[in-house]
Amino acid sequence: MDLYDAIFYRRTIKEYSNRAVKPELMKEIKEICKNIDYLNEELDIKAHLIDRGHLIQFLMKKDCNIKAPHYILVTSNKGEDYLQNIGFAIENVVLQLTTLGLGTCWIECNLSQTDVKEIIDIDTESIEIYSKEQVKEEEDIDLEESIDECEEQPYIVIAFGYPKEGEHIFRNINAEPRRKRIKEISKKMDRKWTKILSAARMSASIKNVQPWRFYNAKTSIDIYEEKQKKSIERMSKVSMGICLRNFDIACKKYDIKVRYEKTKAKKRLGKEYYISAIIEE
Repeated sequence: MDLYDAIFYRRTIKEYSNRAVKPELMKEIKEICKNIDYLNEELDIKAHLIDRGHLIQFLMKKDCNIKAPHYILVTSNKGEDYLQNIGFAIENVVLQLTTLGLGTCWIECNLSQTDVKEIIDIDTESIEIYSKEQVKEEEDIDLEESIDECEEQPYIVIAFGYPKEGEHIFRNINAEPRRKRIKEISKKMDRKWTKILSAARMSASIKNVQPWRFYNAKTSIDIYEEKQKKSIERMSKVSMGICLRNFDIACKKYDIKVRYEKTKAKKRLGKEYYISAIIEE
């Protein structure tokens, strides 16, 4: 399964087995978290692998309604489109976990910077995913980096692990997803974009509002966010980044070359302009 396939097979998992992910696989996930990418290079987005899930559960308390054995805690500084960039960066992580046969769930984070520092420092002391030799070599570097990493604010937590017994990890590919049809999220799009938008429409979104809207311009696809209630405004912007990542993965799959830029796109009633995919010939 590649990332494009994972877009269609992934489903949100809300109930997890207590079975821990094996150390070898956790090492691979740590590397995935270290190698995230996003559009705004002035941002400093980090994905912290939290091996001991009870630390997140304890500090988030009742706001952590998804109990999983492990989590990824996402922090960032503020900057242009920082929430969208978080969604764009972490969707790639989530899809890679899907290809590894793991379930995932996006959770809005209520933690403080102090909480983040405490979690990272405690979890770094764990040797569950390292050999003693590796800990000796990496301990000083990891602890120093962990302290520095706490300067950013926490925004998102990704729960991950194996689904509880009897729970399907993958979506039934033949079942109709609870998603808006392509013609509901796009206007005047050429047929060549059908497969791209098929991937974009599968994106996870807060309360499944699916805020993305695509408009065909002469040399670009202009992407807008349908304005949402204040209570979900922040997570809606994260959802836009998730959608853009899936759009980007699909473009690469079908060899459609695009670059992402802000343009002087027209104003649209009830919608906020996000970004344009400039079509490169």
